[in-house]
Amino acid sequence: MTEVVVDHREVVSGVPSLLRELGARVRLRNLSVADYVVSDRLAIERKSARDYLSSLFSGRLFDQASRLREAYERPVILIQGYLEEELEEFRNFAAIWGSLFSLSVDMGVTVLQVRDGRSAAEAIFTLARREQEERGSRPRIRPKPRMLSLEERQLFLVAGLPSVGSELAERLLLHFRTPRRIFSAGERELTRVPGIGRKKAREIVRVLDEEFRSSRQRLLEE
Repeated sequence: MTEVVVDHREVVSGVPSLLRELGARVRLRNLSVADYVVSDRLAIERKSARDYLSSLFSGRLFDQASRLREAYERPVILIQGYLEEELEEFRNFAAIWGSLFSLSVDMGVTVLQVRDGRSAAEAIFTLARREQEERGSRPRIRPKPRMLSLEERQLFLVAGLPSVGSELAERLLLHFRTPRRIFSAGERELTRVPGIGRKKAREIVRVLDEEFRSSRQRLLEE
C-alpha cells in the first residue's frame, strides 16, 4: 500500500482524508520539515496561493525551502490555488517572479501548482506511488536543519533574476544595498554593475515590469 507521512497540522486542510480516499495509508506525525513525506528523498511543502505570497513577503519562504532542500534530495513546494488570482492584493510582481526563479533555478526546489485540495491529494499520491513502486523507497522523516540567514535569503531572491546567479546577485546587492532598490532600478542603473550589460539589464527590467499573464489567460485570448 502507498504510504504517506503527514504533518498532523495538515488534517484541517482535508488533504489527508482525500489521500485515504485514493487508497493511501496516512501516518500522522509532528514533522519539523515538510508537510508530506513520500520517500527517503522526496518531501512536499503544501501552501495555498495566499500562504505562498504571505510567506514570501514575511521572509519565511526561503527559510522553509532551504530546510526542505537540506533535509531531502528532491524537495517539492506544492501551491494549492493559482497565484495570479491573488496578485491583485500583492502587487509586487518582481518579488514573486524572483522567488519562483530562485526556488526552481538556484535552489533546485520543484514548484508545482494545482487547482484545489483534491488535485493536491492526487499529486501527492502520484508522487508517493511513483517513489515507492518504481524506486522501492519508503517515507523517511529527517531532522530539522538550520534556518537561512537574512543575507542568504536576500541572495536567493536576487539570484532568481534572469541570467543573474549567486555571484552576480552578491555584486548587485553590494552596489544597490537592498533587493528593493535592485527591483526598482532602470536599465541604465543596472548596467553600472560589472557583469550587467545592456541586453541583460533589458531582460531583467522586462521580467520585472511586464504585466503578469497566466497560460490560461493566453489560451482564452487566442
